[in-house]
Amino acid sequence: MEHAGGSLLGCRPSVLDALSVAGWTADRQVATGEWTHQLTAAGFELNDAALGVWAEFGGLTIASSPARVPGSSLHIDPVDACIDTAAEASRLRLRYAENYSPLGMWSVQYRSYIAASGRVIAVGPNVLWHLGSTFAEALAYVVDGDGGADRTERADWLANCR
Repeated sequence: MEHAGGSLLGCRPSVLDALSVAGWTADRQVATGEWTHQLTAAGFELNDAALGVWAEFGGLTIASSPARVPGSSLHIDPVDACIDTAAEASRLRLRYAENYSPLGMWSVQYRSYIAASGRVIAVGPNVLWHLGSTFAEALAYVVDGDGGADRTERADWLANCR
């Protein structure tokens, strides 16, 4: 699966169904200027991957399929989720050598970020989850899970950076 130019290629039907239920359409476009303004004013350096995802999926809450246990969701609202986390994004950049921009909230409580490469992660207290190496992969994980593979990374290096 790849997110390319406003389309999701190779997505499972369950992911496309979840996107449809959330309100996504292939021609969807969301104004992102206010998010961009607020986040740059808060000290973020934004990347093109984030801007593209916000423009197509901004404001949506993508929920897991009923078969996924435990349930999961991804809410795309970078300001609501991450406006006060520029220091955290800077630590992510230092740790992984690429720019991370806010994405939203994963499973209601964990801040999520998207890297310039498209990699999506979520952050909680001293832990980080690798949701996918692309946005489309992260959507597949949110919607369908992956059979229990461990995606966590202990992240004590993130302590006290908010």
